Amino acid sequence: MKRDASFRSFLAAYPPAAGLTQPVDGVSLAEAIEDRFGVAVPAALQLFWLRVGAGVFGDGELYIYGDVACGLPGPEVISWNAASWWRSVNAPANGGGPFYFGQTAFGDQLGFRWQGAVALPELLMPDTMQVFVLGADIDELLGELLVARGALCDSERLARASQECGPLPPGQNYAPKVSPLRDGKDDSFDVMPAEAHVTKAISEWEAVQARSRSAGAIGSRVRAKGV
Repeated sequence: MKRDASFRSFLAAYPPAAGLTQPVDGVSLAEAIEDRFGVAVPAALQLFWLRVGAGVFGDGELYIYGDVACGLPGPEVISWNAASWWRSVNAPANGGGPFYFGQTAFGDQLGFRWQGAVALPELLMPDTMQVFVLGADIDELLGELLVARGALCDSERLARASQECGPLPPGQNYAPKVSPLRDGKDDSFDVMPAEAHVTKAISEWEAVQARSRSAGAIGSRVRAKGV
């Protein structure tokens, strides 16, 4: 079967970490997600959970969220997507917003959003709030793109972070010491829990948006006075 061959290629490229991956009942998890969020889970992702599982893959380069039953040290998929911090940056998943099912070592969120009948795969980089579409649909992502290392993480950047901070503990992210939104450089990192990293990044983005709105309001007042 072609899809099973793709999953074997994924596991060859991103070997599961011993003791840090667990099988997932993708069908039951999809039902729980639809009950909680009102969003359907693509069949390709359900099968990925069944065949591949959840947890740490590729020496921490990729973390796939599982359910509570997995007992893994990283984020659990339902509570992660239900977290209040997403409300300021995303529409709800049943309203065209994203649903996240994994993250990279740098906390970049791997997810999908429905566009009509197509589940578009996307990657949110919280440190810059940039979003990238990763393929025509989630079948292409899971079946063709995630079969080689480096598809989601720049290998040189990952090597720099690993050399500076050491191996990445489960549930943690490499995070820039200074946010790119505050002119930070991509050359020095800290290790932070995923939740702390993402919430800090969103706070930085919200501060930038507030400053931009304030500057725009001041400019409007100046123009109104004819200065």
